[in-house]
Amino acid sequence: MMRDWNDNWLCGPGVYFHGPWGMLVNLAFWILVVFLIVWVFRSLFGHKGPDRAPALSALDVLQQRYAAGEIEREEYERTKKELQG
Repeated sequence: MMRDWNDNWLCGPGVYFHGPWGMLVNLAFWILVVFLIVWVFRSLFGHKGPDRAPALSALDVLQQRYAAGEIEREEYERTKKELQG
């Protein structure tokens, strides 16, 4: 007698693993397929440049703030001494 797909514990007809293991194997297979599709798409069409700008040191940020006029010379000199020693 042929088995109905409900007899395979919702794994569908023609699966190689039946029961809970079949569902886990099928789920792992489809997760792998989706992962590979996303990976291929990102490697073919993804951004090729660096992901972000290099991190600035605290002294670089301080120099940028002083150059932009955000802080006064006295604060710049005091903070620079604290950062350097």
